[in-house]
Amino acid sequence: MRNRKKLKKHVVTAITAAKEIFDHNLGDECTAYKTALKYGVCRNVLQKAFKDEYGVGIRDYRLRVRMEKSKDMLAAGKDAKEISITLHYSNPSAFNNAFKRYFKVTPKEMFDFTEGDSFCA
Repeated sequence: MRNRKKLKKHVVTAITAAKEIFDHNLGDECTAYKTALKYGVCRNVLQKAFKDEYGVGIRDYRLRVRMEKSKDMLAAGKDAKEISITLHYSNPSAFNNAFKRYFKVTPKEMFDFTEGDSFCA
């Protein structure tokens, strides 16, 4: 971390713990506010330090984690309903919309290969 020497030890602990929490809790129940409160830092300090450390804000980081997980689940044959439940979306349509905004294609378009499709030339 570039600014780690400038940060207090409890802030470094908080951003490290926040990343771990966000990597393993894919729903919305673990917010930046709750995480900051748990580690005794201001939410704004947590957000700025997190962005400085990982190069992306908390919201964008959490979205990336969820979308990568959803892509893995789709590749494993899971359907949108199961993914939306696992990733704590309100419904499959909300998941499909988020996926399309992030990847610029629908889940079906990304993983719907016909028998004639080939990856080899």
